[in-house]
Amino acid sequence: MLPRYRTQTAQFVKMVYSKVQINGKLELVPMELYSDGSLKRSA
Repeated sequence: MLPRYRTQTAQFVKMVYSKVQINGKLELVPMELYSDGSLKRSA
């Protein structure tokens, strides 16, 4: 699992969305994609 606070300085690339099923409902969760390929959940 990636750390919540970034220790490296990879540049932000774009927002992507991940499909997550919560309580039987499908929701889109916003994620930040960085140039090193890492993802961070957006607040």
